[in-house]
Amino acid sequence: MSRILDSLSLTGFIKLIPYLRPYRIGMAASVACGTLHHLLAIAGSALGAYLVGLAAAGGRAEEIWRWLPVLAVLVTLRVIMYFSDMWVAHNVAFQILKDFRAKLYRAVEKVTPAYLLNMRSGELAAALMADTELLEWFFAHTAGTFLVAVLASMVTLLMLGYIHWLLPLVVIPWIFLLFSVPLWLRRRADLQGMESRARLVEMNSDTVDGVQGLREIIAYNFEDGFLRRLKLLSEALDRSLLIYGKRLGLEGAFLNIFSSAAMIAVLGAAAYLIVDGQMAFYWLPVAVIMAANIFAPVLEIAAMGRNFGLIAAAASRVFAVLDAKGTVSDGGDADLPEGNATDIQFCRVSFGYGQDLPYVLSNVTFSVSAGESVALVGQSGVGKTTCLNLLQRFWDVEKGQITIGGVDLRDMPLDELRNLITIVPQDVYLFNTSILENIKLGKPEASREEVEAAARAANIHEFIVGLPEGYETNAGERGLKMSGGQKQRIAVARALLKNAPILIMDEALSSLDTENERLLQESIRKLRRGRTTVIVAHRLSTFREADKLVVLHKGKIVQTGPHDVLIKDEGYYRDFILPQVSAG
Repeated sequence: MSRILDSLSLTGFIKLIPYLRPYRIGMAASVACGTLHHLLAIAGSALGAYLVGLAAAGGRAEEIWRWLPVLAVLVTLRVIMYFSDMWVAHNVAFQILKDFRAKLYRAVEKVTPAYLLNMRSGELAAALMADTELLEWFFAHTAGTFLVAVLASMVTLLMLGYIHWLLPLVVIPWIFLLFSVPLWLRRRADLQGMESRARLVEMNSDTVDGVQGLREIIAYNFEDGFLRRLKLLSEALDRSLLIYGKRLGLEGAFLNIFSSAAMIAVLGAAAYLIVDGQMAFYWLPVAVIMAANIFAPVLEIAAMGRNFGLIAAAASRVFAVLDAKGTVSDGGDADLPEGNATDIQFCRVSFGYGQDLPYVLSNVTFSVSAGESVALVGQSGVGKTTCLNLLQRFWDVEKGQITIGGVDLRDMPLDELRNLITIVPQDVYLFNTSILENIKLGKPEASREEVEAAARAANIHEFIVGLPEGYETNAGERGLKMSGGQKQRIAVARALLKNAPILIMDEALSSLDTENERLLQESIRKLRRGRTTVIVAHRLSTFREADKLVVLHKGKIVQTGPHDVLIKDEGYYRDFILPQVSAG
């Protein structure tokens, strides 16, 4: 177990180093400023101590006063170097984090939605935000700080050796001892860091669940039960952080003991040299001050090392996402279908959501001609939505192939494939921004006139202009300020604005009242006009106007044909649809 932990933590830090390379000039500037800051601090303190010693030894006032301007310059330069070091180091760190977040989000795009089958959204959000933010410690306070500690310590040792060669020899063993303290408990730190981050992620994930499911929690009067669960998770997090804090305290105690012992050793050596006549008395405060300052950068990096457990755990979680294998490859370079060649072919397609799980689709073959509308019909769980997922290449088929205009989807660039398709989903996601920006998701560069034209065609324009701020009205988190029908019509406006040749409708009319369904049906008729359309629906009113129905049962096609023909045949479709016909 310890070997695995060593490998994981070391690998995480090694993988972080390449992110520093594009910013090596900035990092070098930060290291230079940090080194100069520490050396100026040591020089200023040493000069001050020298003047005190000189005064104690009976030095003349003129000899002391002439050094005061130099001392003032050293203090001023030290302040400037400290500011420069902090500014440059954090500027570089935040630039790296900006690139890091962008790369991480691109990695998420490649692995979702498959990745979320085994990971909670709150856990993924923690990797995207909290864990990435924690890596700022490494980029701003660890990589450069380590080099500063080494350089500053080496120069200070040379300065200390100028006073007497014995003093650096006394100091060096204590430097190595201080550097080693975080390594003694590193395995324990890695374990505790992983445990603390895991408890924090679990707490965050449940909190996100509680916010997203707040209506259900209130409706079922489950507030107390949910709070009890959060309290248990909070207690578990507190326990893990307390254990982590105890180890931090133990490391801090060792660091203080060793640094104090080092100072006593230097003081003892200096006193011996003075008594033996090998060193003048006025060098005593200088030696003590320089020894104290030589440990400052060493203690700083050792203190950073105490948090390596958390940083290693965060790096491990972030790279688990970055290194995750993409659900589909994006290496296609085939020419796209030309003109109106947007016919869709499913040819002997079989697919399952895991190697150990049964096929959801088995030997499915059907076609959608260019400009034709085809509805996938059947009970829940028979593979209708899976067909849509495969058509958008969220997953790849395991057997068979899917083509558009005769071109295999796997041979098309993903961006180009998805430019061919627009979707009106069952659960419309509206971002917490203006209605205008939500509609422009279909075409970000669209003008205001284009957006309003799409909204009119979707029968949502009158509703929008009736709002206090019109198109600038905030849609609210997940569109909670709007009804289901209004959100669906905004989705139709998005699709109209995108103007893609292939349309996917996934239960777009489910759970709507009569008036909203009528308005949405009107807008969908406009949307379907001239487009190759694939519809998934349970309601007869949604798919009866389709040119062709593909009836699925247990992952296989059992019937195909128009509604008017299939309803007259003695078959599965008739049995499936008769209850709706009777109710209607």
